[in-house]
Amino acid sequence: MRALKIIYLYRMRFADVIGHEELKKKLVHACNEGRISHAQQFLGPEGCGNLALAIAYASYLLCENKSEDDSCGSCPSCVKVKKLVHPDLTFTYPVAPKGKIDKPKSSDFASEWREAVLENPWITYHDWVELLDIENKQGIIAVEEAKDIIARLSLKAVEGGFKIVIIWLPETMNAPTANKLLKIIEEPPDKTVFLLVSQQYDLVMPTISSRTQLIKVKRLSEKEIEEALVQNFGKEAPVARHLAHRAEGSFSEALRMINHEEETQNLDQWYLNWMRACYTLNMIQIGGLTQEFKAGSRELQKGQLQHALNITRECMMINFGPKSLIKIEGKELEDFTRFAQFITMNNCESFYQEMNEAIYHLERNANSGILFTDLSLKIHKLLRAN
Repeated sequence: MRALKIIYLYRMRFADVIGHEELKKKLVHACNEGRISHAQQFLGPEGCGNLALAIAYASYLLCENKSEDDSCGSCPSCVKVKKLVHPDLTFTYPVAPKGKIDKPKSSDFASEWREAVLENPWITYHDWVELLDIENKQGIIAVEEAKDIIARLSLKAVEGGFKIVIIWLPETMNAPTANKLLKIIEEPPDKTVFLLVSQQYDLVMPTISSRTQLIKVKRLSEKEIEEALVQNFGKEAPVARHLAHRAEGSFSEALRMINHEEETQNLDQWYLNWMRACYTLNMIQIGGLTQEFKAGSRELQKGQLQHALNITRECMMINFGPKSLIKIEGKELEDFTRFAQFITMNNCESFYQEMNEAIYHLERNANSGILFTDLSLKIHKLLRAN
């Protein structure tokens, strides 16, 4: 995550948010007409920019010299928002115990959060927990955070305008937290706005979601990602086009591919080595791969299996889909074309099911070593079933 610093281009204004032009206009129009819901949920898939959009909206609400379509970017309020230090804009996000902090709150990691978001407003959960270095712990929004939010909002706005709380990934909120926040979200103090930034609506507590105005944020188009990579990162058009095609609507994925090109290549080779070991049922190799898999963090393990899912999809496209939908090229395409013969109409659905189930159980703290070995044996049967 640390290779690209994009603080220079993102000033927390609508103009800096990639895509979503119609949605920006709707948000601005509602604000200018005084139709500002006290609780709004920006729902969109990872990498769509819903966090960036929520911050730009907060900037517009707080701006002292706003235009008809954007914050000014230069008033004292905008300068503070740009640095994420505005006293009336606070953030809540998943955290976990670390070191001497056994009951963590977002404020305990405020400097890390500011650095992370200023560097990459399209930050992912994986990026965040990797930065926090919390090993295999799950980041959550715990009840201590709810108490802190209530305490923050009991004070008057420092600068006399709105008080805004942005809750990033409310789906990581546990039931005690949600129950404690219900009343203040439903009946907040005057000129208080909650902006929830979520990715999975069905995982957000229904009691919380039902009290918010839902704002759906779509995936970015390939054209929008391509243009941003050319204009903001100096990528050549063909390279930007390829990255945009592979990113599948996620700007964070496009950034990850730029930052971790070597890592992606290593994952490709890891996948091929794993499939060969499964096909031949080489238990020594499977045992070694299992130990390597166990050594990684929970998020890294999920990332490996997600990459395996993506490659399986590419193999399906190579075999049966329109060539225009294939998202790999060059040596990658050569390598996976050779393997694709083992992914057939008979086993592809089972491949998806088994890997998705493995990711599901990893998220629920299954023993990663047992899980990976079991998955390898299942894949052996699938590959040999043809």
